[in-house]
Amino acid sequence: MKTNIKTLLCTFLICLTSSAFAITDEEVVQSLEGSEDLETAYPFAYKLAQKQKTYTAWRDMAIKYAKFDTDEKAYLQAWQFAHTLNQKSIYQDFLKIKPQSPLNNQAIHAIFKLLKVSSQIENYLSFLTEFPDVIESIDALLKIHEIAFQKAKEANESLIFDAFVITFPYAKQIPPAIKFAFDAEKHLLEEEFSSMDQEERENIARRLFNKARVAEKQNEPLIAARKYQLLHLEIFSETKIWTTLLDKEERLAYQKLMQAKQDEMLQNINEMRDALIETIQAQTQFIEQAVLEELRRSERDLDKIIAIHNRLLIQQFEQVNQHIEQVNKHKAQGKLEKMGADIPELISVKGTNSKIAKIIGKISPIITKALKNPSKHQAILFGEKAN
Repeated sequence: MKTNIKTLLCTFLICLTSSAFAITDEEVVQSLEGSEDLETAYPFAYKLAQKQKTYTAWRDMAIKYAKFDTDEKAYLQAWQFAHTLNQKSIYQDFLKIKPQSPLNNQAIHAIFKLLKVSSQIENYLSFLTEFPDVIESIDALLKIHEIAFQKAKEANESLIFDAFVITFPYAKQIPPAIKFAFDAEKHLLEEEFSSMDQEERENIARRLFNKARVAEKQNEPLIAARKYQLLHLEIFSETKIWTTLLDKEERLAYQKLMQAKQDEMLQNINEMRDALIETIQAQTQFIEQAVLEELRRSERDLDKIIAIHNRLLIQQFEQVNQHIEQVNKHKAQGKLEKMGADIPELISVKGTNSKIAKIIGKISPIITKALKNPSKHQAILFGEKAN
């Protein structure tokens, strides 16, 4: 009660003085802040921020008057201006105001939306480094895989597909990359064989066999399995390599490799799926049963799960806009101090995103190392020249 009387008295005296001597709102705020009376200064600072109409003004107020911005009116206005400006640097600055705020999910999502116009892997990798524990980091990882795989397909060389498999161990494109590597080398062989006699075919078959053995010794299973599988082509069916030297294990090497990589890919996708679903549930106070069922039906479709997350963010974004509209409505009606009971709480963040961070922590160093010092085949995946 004493505080209210003090505030009213100060407000009356300030208004009386400002009428007589034309003191500006800025001078009033500076005077009250100088005397460390932020509680009394708050409504004047809010009015000043309304006049200035800038992100910086609302940001500064949300930070300085956080104790008295109990309904987050200034904070919500800062978000509205940040979203209107729609710049990465502004969103990054906004994240510092309230590190644990659920609105930070919106800011990070907005940063990623700005990033998605890029086709540069290093930009997505920087996002993984800055935000390793958010759903968008999995989305960024999928985008990296998509970009690199497209470059591999454009080059259409077996060793470049091999580089893709090695560099991006969680990519869903690994099985097709192995197949495309085989097809690319098969095509070259078939063109070469069209004008060869049996002796020349014997020589080619022996070279393939020897390369497979060398690859095994050098721990290059992708190359070894592909060479053995190429020897299964009909053009080699009459060669001595096929009829006498290939044993059972070598004949089955490619099939075993494909099955192993398929199993590994499914395991990795399941790991990412579980991390995504856990994080969506952690970021939401209440998920409707229909949404839970939709998540379960998505199974291994990571894009569908991310789409559900994006839809929930849109719903939250609409809720925030409704909050701000109510703030402005009550402000116009002179009810600025009575907003608390009229606005429902935002969705709060619960739990941690440790599963996503663990996945990114395993994958990001592999890609970062390759990007810093790529082989000539990795360089093509990154769209760069090899060192």
